[in-house]
Amino acid sequence: MKIVDRISDFLDDQRRKKHKKIRERNDKLRAKGKNPTKKGWGSMVNTGTGSMNQDRITRIYDAAQQQKNISEEHEIKERRSGEVKRK
Repeated sequence: MKIVDRISDFLDDQRRKKHKKIRERNDKLRAKGKNPTKKGWGSMVNTGTGSMNQDRITRIYDAAQQQKNISEEHEIKERRSGEVKRK
């Protein structure tokens, strides 16, 4: 049982280090006035999986295209608001 306990202790230490590092990073971001957490994934697309009679390839392409359009709109909004620097 000693080996299992040592492995468990090691993994607990690794988790604590990771959480401590994340807390320090978040504190630095909050000091700068930034929000370190993003909530959710943003807008999602209706994939149309309710209508299974459609061609599968067409459904996948349409969903991917809709998601791409939403992503582009989101980037444009961010650029207009000045949150993200241009690449």
